[in-house]
Amino acid sequence: MKEINLSEMSMKSVVRLMMEGSDFDQFQKIAAALGKEKSTFQSWLDNESLRVKDLQRIADLLGYEIKLERK
Repeated sequence: MKEINLSEMSMKSVVRLMMEGSDFDQFQKIAAALGKEKSTFQSWLDNESLRVKDLQRIADLLGYEIKLERK
């Protein structure tokens, strides 16, 4: 299982990593699956303003689960 540390990279990079090996090879496809405009989705990533519930939906869509771990 691949582990991605959110504190070490941008949200855009995180989503790109999760996209590897999936049917979603473009941000536009993820935005469409979420029912969002590509520009809105791109803005979330560019501004680091992705909500947790949206990150959960993206992770689920791309075959990932989110785990929190105590430091």
